[in-house]
Amino acid sequence: MVRNQYDVIVVGGGIAGCFAAATAAAEGIDVVQLERKPREQGGFIACGDAIKSPRDPKNYPGPIDMDAIADDEAVLVDNNIDQIEYWDEELDVRKVLPYEDSSNVVDRYEFGQRLLEQAADCGVEQHYDTVVNEVTQNGQITGVKAVRDGEPVSYECDVLIDAAGAQSILQDMVSFEDLDTPSEPTFEVPHYTHFGSAYREIIETEQPVEYHNAIVGKPLEEMGYIWYFPRTPTQINVGLGFQMNKEPIPLADRLRRDIEHRHEYQGATVAERFGNTNKLGAAIALRRPLDSMVAPGYLATGGAAGTTHPITGKGIRGAAYSGYSAGRAVAQAIEDGDTSEAGLWEHNRWLYREHGEAAKLASWDAYNVAASMLDVNTLRAVAALLPEAEIREIVGTSTEVDSLKSKFLVGTGVLKNFVSEYRKDSFDTLGVSKRDLLESIRTVRKTRNHVARYEQQYEAYPTDPSTFDTWLAERDRIDQAFYDDLGIPPSEQKY
Repeated sequence: MVRNQYDVIVVGGGIAGCFAAATAAAEGIDVVQLERKPREQGGFIACGDAIKSPRDPKNYPGPIDMDAIADDEAVLVDNNIDQIEYWDEELDVRKVLPYEDSSNVVDRYEFGQRLLEQAADCGVEQHYDTVVNEVTQNGQITGVKAVRDGEPVSYECDVLIDAAGAQSILQDMVSFEDLDTPSEPTFEVPHYTHFGSAYREIIETEQPVEYHNAIVGKPLEEMGYIWYFPRTPTQINVGLGFQMNKEPIPLADRLRRDIEHRHEYQGATVAERFGNTNKLGAAIALRRPLDSMVAPGYLATGGAAGTTHPITGKGIRGAAYSGYSAGRAVAQAIEDGDTSEAGLWEHNRWLYREHGEAAKLASWDAYNVAASMLDVNTLRAVAALLPEAEIREIVGTSTEVDSLKSKFLVGTGVLKNFVSEYRKDSFDTLGVSKRDLLESIRTVRKTRNHVARYEQQYEAYPTDPSTFDTWLAERDRIDQAFYDDLGIPPSEQKY
């Protein structure tokens, strides 16, 4: 068996893996990146393809040259998206949420190919057709065993970066309880119900779609949504996803049922890639980022760390900045000669405190928890009532409804929409009583208050593991207060 020694092993050739590998290598760290796909298929994954502000260094930090990637015409960074739209066609509801700055629906494959090229340019050694089947450990993670081009190979390292995506198999291979930590390991192993299942196709239409400048979402019969994301006016990423704690949905059949009678898709075809139709499915994290993403000789990033948006499933930006954080923390730990849990803690601290986006995502997950307690028709009724400003806040990570004036305007908007939908018999159509609906609106208000409490707690995330247990106990107390306030029984509690 061939043996290889590196400072860092990065498992995964996606966005998080490339940002992590490039960042560490740019600091002079000896990095190998393992990808199960062949080189020509790197970056070919199931994704909604939406990416906002790709040139913003706060969202995409590190040595990856995002300007060069955005300038590549094949990637499709052309600011073609002006707004998000929510459609409930049965109720004749259409919410329009304009972007302050334009967004994009990119070609995720071309984007991924450019990332892999840039990681290699930073000095990363890349091994394709490499499938990891074991993680080795001795008090801390020491490497992996894999099959490369059909031959067994082992890799040894100081640190393993897990960029293997949602439901990472590496986390099943590691015995975290057997690693050397001062007390119980801080790393949080996620539960399968914290994930969603998604599927997408790239559809080519004969004529431009009328919503070519919009990201469109529509409700499903389970907690989730159907999307239409135009890459170009005639090439549309269409897909759907739902949360795994709900009844399963036959994804391809359900998507086909949605689009087969739409006029814009009559005569449309599915695009091809690698000689096959461009259809893919995947798991995505729909939870808050992990409480701790590090263990001795190991850290998780991207989907493996839960940095996707817990409501929408958006994950490109989270993968990028968490990948940078991982590479940065590893380079510092190796330079310091400390790859213990404490030595890698900077990854947690930077994501939760310095960059701060992880704290926002963790706080916003409360809306996901609250929504899981409502049936889909009630959720649809609530969406019909909420003004655009409040929906924009829930599906984003920026606070817009924080002043007394804005809260008053939201309340006025709810009342106005209630009268409008009442006249249209929307609530009768859904079979939702006014009593249930008003209670659901109160649930949204209660959840907003708990989101503020979560934000304060996550902004006080510990700067080292010595106070983690105290911080975690208080966060768990906030969880319980939230569950109690919303009347969520133990069997339905998410964490």
